[in-house]
Amino acid sequence: MGQHFLLSKDARDLPLQKVMRMTEPGAYRLFKRARWPLTNGEPVCPECGNVRCYELARGRRFKCSFKECKKEFTVTSGTLFASRKLMFRQILAIIAMSANGAKGKAALQVARELGVQNKTAWLNLMKLREALAARRGNMLLDGEVEIDGMYLLGFVRQENRKEDRVDRRTIETPQRVVVMAVRERGWRGQTVTRVTQSENANCAWDLVKSHVSREAHVYADEHLAYDELCGLNPLTRVNHSKAFSHGEGVSTNIIESFFSRVRRSYRGIHHRFSVKYLDWYAAELAWREDLRRKGNRRLTMEMLVRSLMHPTSRNLCGYFQGNKPKDFDFVWRG
Repeated sequence: MGQHFLLSKDARDLPLQKVMRMTEPGAYRLFKRARWPLTNGEPVCPECGNVRCYELARGRRFKCSFKECKKEFTVTSGTLFASRKLMFRQILAIIAMSANGAKGKAALQVARELGVQNKTAWLNLMKLREALAARRGNMLLDGEVEIDGMYLLGFVRQENRKEDRVDRRTIETPQRVVVMAVRERGWRGQTVTRVTQSENANCAWDLVKSHVSREAHVYADEHLAYDELCGLNPLTRVNHSKAFSHGEGVSTNIIESFFSRVRRSYRGIHHRFSVKYLDWYAAELAWREDLRRKGNRRLTMEMLVRSLMHPTSRNLCGYFQGNKPKDFDFVWRG
């Protein structure tokens, strides 16, 4: 039996101590190269795209040389880290800590390890999750694709006295939702997730129509939600009441393995997901699943690049100052 990837040397090609020993100017140069890779870190105006910008003497700010623009900006202007309070080295450390967590990283742990408030750690980790969730927009799966759903949340603590307990088997639990996912087979396979209120045909149809190539072969279980998918793609079913798999690779075991990692992250790392942001947590875990055989240097740099390419968050900018949107969630309702 071969060695597990996480035990290999390739999995630890960017130790956390190397990030913590990085100087602030070194971290700043890394941010510039990640923000403007085509110019090797030379600033590009985010307003007009002009590459002729000069650096001001104050605050690591740049100014566009185009006379009709003259915009002042920084390396984090218009990104998820706009109006940052942390040093570049601290932000990079949070990204590296998150990348090193095989099943995610809890904000409380990051706060203790880095010496910042829990609110600071939580907010920056959520910004990373938002950036990772945005990658799903143009993802199109091909080849052999599995689809399934997993119920999550909705736990209700029982009353102490038996006579006070309520039989909830016939009562709807609004907090209980479904994480539906499609996943490519193969070591390069990608995963797309979506949170919905129930495992239903409308969500399954839209998920496959939006993120699965028409030439792909879809595998699903016997749930009624997948009956109509034969109108979109070639479809093969496995009846889990009789067998989990049968000849010639007819199963949904690949996506079930992803769901098992989601459950372990839920129970062992975070202990609680809110319905509002469950979609981001699921997307983050799908990204980790897709890159589970990549070193932590690749994970760290991809998180950094995606967060710098993502626009300023409407959901998180000024979150603890009362600017968060109210009465919304990322649950798909058709």
